[in-house]
Amino acid sequence: MIRFKLAEVLKERNLTMYQLGKLTGIRPNTISQWVHDDELQDEGKGVRSITRETLEVFCEALECDVQDLIEYVPEEQ
Repeated sequence: MIRFKLAEVLKERNLTMYQLGKLTGIRPNTISQWVHDDELQDEGKGVRSITRETLEVFCEALECDVQDLIEYVPEEQ
């Protein structure tokens, strides 16, 4: 399973989703989906795809690497 860590990165940098939207021009709904993906997955409304452009914009604005934003967590069997 892919886990998004955007909420953690925002907290570390003392930024809000609104501020990130202003910095990046990325829609608030997209940012919110990344931040709340764990809860939204339960409702079938989580992140369905990730574009290279979105990753690049987030990494550039937050001065981080892709692995700071997403990680692979093996499913428990």
